[in-house]
Amino acid sequence: MTEEERELLKYLLQREGWSRLNAVTRKFESMEGDGFFWNEMDPESPLGNLWSRALVMVGKATLKGRRCKIATIPLELREDLGKILE
Repeated sequence: MTEEERELLKYLLQREGWSRLNAVTRKFESMEGDGFFWNEMDPESPLGNLWSRALVMVGKATLKGRRCKIATIPLELREDLGKILE
């Protein structure tokens, strides 16, 4: 795992395990160009790499009545990742 990927995980953990996707991609690089056929070509962005390893999920949530894209660490992994990244 790269240092940037570790920093991204720490960033999410500091925010209760999730953040709006636009904030994450502004700080850690866009996933543009990563594609979804990771068995053919690995993603290049830190977020894409973490997503391809199921350490981070990307999806939609309703926040303050509006749908928005988020990046989140699965609940089951948050405590253990927090200990590993200390």
